[in-house]
Amino acid sequence: MSIFADQLMIRYLTAANVDALLVPQADVNRQRVQSLLASVYEPRLLQVQSVDSVTVTTKTFQVPVVEPMTIRGTWEKQIPSSERSLAAFELPAIAETTWIDMQLDTMVSVRVSATTALLDAIASEDVSELSQQAFINKFQFLDLPSLMQAAGLSTYQALQADFPRLYRMHYADPAAYNPNDPAAARKYRLLISALFFATLDLEGALRQLTQGRRALNSLRPRPEGYEGGDILASSAWMGILPTTAFDPDVTPITQNDVTNLFAAGRFVAAFE
Repeated sequence: MSIFADQLMIRYLTAANVDALLVPQADVNRQRVQSLLASVYEPRLLQVQSVDSVTVTTKTFQVPVVEPMTIRGTWEKQIPSSERSLAAFELPAIAETTWIDMQLDTMVSVRVSATTALLDAIASEDVSELSQQAFINKFQFLDLPSLMQAAGLSTYQALQADFPRLYRMHYADPAAYNPNDPAAARKYRLLISALFFATLDLEGALRQLTQGRRALNSLRPRPEGYEGGDILASSAWMGILPTTAFDPDVTPITQNDVTNLFAAGRFVAAFE
């Protein structure tokens, strides 16, 4: 354990310092929280427009993560009769895969907008008498070969016989975002796992973050989706580095470089 990690654990004993970590003073739009939320909740029907608040409900330091190890084997017996069995079971690994320096269970209050709308109208047209060329000329926006393949039909005549009418559906535009609409308010539970890195070893940091996320995902089953989209991981992951590691006389790497590198892997960078 480094002095930097020891100092951060003492620092984050104070709730106000944890709040400042999640919502830095200059982060007026709470972009850090939005990035953490987006690394877990991938929107499909709803889009987060703003973050109202983030509340830490539980804070834990030095959380061990033990990734299960799958063992597979076979057993055969030939006398007096031939038999063969296959088995697979999981055992805890002998040593901890990784340690999470600080884990925060939070509740995030947000305002969302809809990205889709209800069906507005349905129109249909009789295509039973159209020749194949006439169909292509009239409905140029349709890929006829792909349409036939999707229907499992090899000829246009077969498609025409099975689907004599062409239906077109029109969806209304999504409702305009109204932050004062009570329906725009949502709350999401967000687990945040933070690792402390005392030095500027980006290769090692990314490996630890990736290993930790993989291990936690295997230990904490998560639902496939939520009301607005898909769930990508069991936890959001944050790497915290010291600002003293960025000396322009020693390294050309900047805090912005690290932020972009971490973001490419759906991780969030912070600096203390």
